[in-house]
Amino acid sequence: MSSRRLVYLTGLVMGAVFHSLYGQYLSYILLRFLIVLPFVSLLVSLPAMLRVRVRLSASGASPRGEKAAAKLKIDSRFFLPVGCLSLTFMGENKFTGDKVDKQKFRYWGVQKAEEDLLLPSERCGVISCSLGRVWAWDYMGIFAIPVRRCDPAIYTVLPIPQEPKPMPELDQDSAITLKPKPGGGYSEEHELRPYRQGDPLNVIHWKLSSKLDEPIVREPQLMQRKRIALSVTPKGGPKELESQLDQLLFLSESLIEKGIPHRICFGGHMEAYIKDKNSLDEFLLMILSVQPDGSRGPVDRNKSDELVYSIRPAGREGAKRK
Repeated sequence: MSSRRLVYLTGLVMGAVFHSLYGQYLSYILLRFLIVLPFVSLLVSLPAMLRVRVRLSASGASPRGEKAAAKLKIDSRFFLPVGCLSLTFMGENKFTGDKVDKQKFRYWGVQKAEEDLLLPSERCGVISCSLGRVWAWDYMGIFAIPVRRCDPAIYTVLPIPQEPKPMPELDQDSAITLKPKPGGGYSEEHELRPYRQGDPLNVIHWKLSSKLDEPIVREPQLMQRKRIALSVTPKGGPKELESQLDQLLFLSESLIEKGIPHRICFGGHMEAYIKDKNSLDEFLLMILSVQPDGSRGPVDRNKSDELVYSIRPAGREGAKRK
């Protein structure tokens, strides 16, 4: 509002010059009027300036590339409007570290208003947006007082589910393995191996042993169902990382639809057990709230009881590990 202050000072100087040259009662009244006018404006404007409230909300989420916006609400809570409100809007993508370009706004003669402030949605991530100092100005635009700061707002730009090429076979049957049955005994599944000292005689396969001229035993096997895990090691640029997130979302939602609980590990510091859509949404929000650290190894490297599928960027085949 420096221009308005400059105009007022110019008028005040001209009134003073006019009074010094003219010297009549009219010039005296005009000078006094110019001196008192800003304080009268402040007195009339002050109730609305003190009672104005500004709120910023952005609760919600949308897929990458769709419209994303924060909603600004202004309420003076007084029958007269505020002379002017000036504010600065800013934000940051917590996942990519990109800053939202600062935007300055002025609202003249506002009493109640709502406006959508657009947010960048080209990249996935949790966008934290806030307002800088908000100033309420009197009707002449000379005096200003700060308005109580509102809480930041959060908006989430989600990945878009993308089917991996080729599509891995991740189901309950693909995670079945066999292991020796503790204590032996009956089992429909057996594994043939050479005789070891201490094996009981009743497990020797006599017919096969006679053909091979060495003792062969039947070792009972126990079927074990391994847990499925999806692993992402954040590497490469934003497009490669978003490709991994797109595939992760697709695979996890597919497993949830089949009723298969699974584990997701992201980088070397985040992991969660996923059993339904809510737990997936919560963990995805956690991933998108911090910048990824690709310098650490995956947290699943020592998990021997899982079938792990490592998700790689599109065009690179994912790898299974047991």
